[in-house]
Amino acid sequence: MSCALCGADNVQTLPTRVPGEELHCPACGRYTITMQALRSGLIKPSLKHLLSAATRQASDAGAPMTLRTDNISSIVDSVSSFATPPEGLNRTLLLVSRRQERADGFVQLDFNTDYPLVLAHDRDEFVYFAETLEKQGLVEARSAGDFSLVANGVRLTPAGWQRVSELERSQRDSDQAFVAMWFDNSLDEVWERGFKPALKATEYHPYRVDRDEHNDKIDDRIVAEIRRSGLLVADFTGHRGGVYFEAGFAMGLGIPVIWTCRKSDIDDAHFDTRQYNHITWNDSAELESKLIQRIAATIPGRKLPPEKTP
Repeated sequence: MSCALCGADNVQTLPTRVPGEELHCPACGRYTITMQALRSGLIKPSLKHLLSAATRQASDAGAPMTLRTDNISSIVDSVSSFATPPEGLNRTLLLVSRRQERADGFVQLDFNTDYPLVLAHDRDEFVYFAETLEKQGLVEARSAGDFSLVANGVRLTPAGWQRVSELERSQRDSDQAFVAMWFDNSLDEVWERGFKPALKATEYHPYRVDRDEHNDKIDDRIVAEIRRSGLLVADFTGHRGGVYFEAGFAMGLGIPVIWTCRKSDIDDAHFDTRQYNHITWNDSAELESKLIQRIAATIPGRKLPPEKTP
């Protein structure tokens, strides 16, 4: 069977609980697509690269998603604001830096399968990003000027390492915690009595984009505020498509991500919790307690607040 998004042949398929296919694609990662979504006409050719980016990000994060007729539009909207040429260049640079274990070593970029990681339309655009970075003096290829072969290898230049340091510095120094979640009234109490107090107790400034007064397009503000954050908390209650991608975007920038979900939703969630340990919660008090403990245990420099007295 061919991949529904990139068209790659001979992808692995597995049975699913709902009518549809679970696919394992080298480029798009592991994802499920329902038969309704396949036949709906919603997956237009001009949108496939955005969906590939979303499914690959979610798959690499250990949270493979399901494409359904009711979430394709929201996923596309979430990804589209990230998919700009400057963002593609930055992500290509960061991808090289994460793979390069030593300063003088070359790393492999698989232009045929890794292009969704940098939000490129296809292999050719990924090659263009790499070539542009070389012209800017930020990377160098083993064979100068030739990124056409996967085996050539690439590494950062001193200027490239400096640029990576600049991209990462704002995250290291930031006390802002971006909360990616379902903006539904049913979660207002959990936000006010769970997420906010837990983050404040660990000396973070909680940020939720829909509560911010601004004149920007909301997708542009999401990009900017994730970049300014030192932590992202992703809550999958309600299984909103945008949360998956926002978590993957943060991970791509090296920002720590903490995963949460209401217990009543966890069994129906379309993600694999074996790689990432999700905090499951029943109410705001349980969420607050568990989130404080998780932050203190996993984020350097964050300590437990004093115990509350009765």
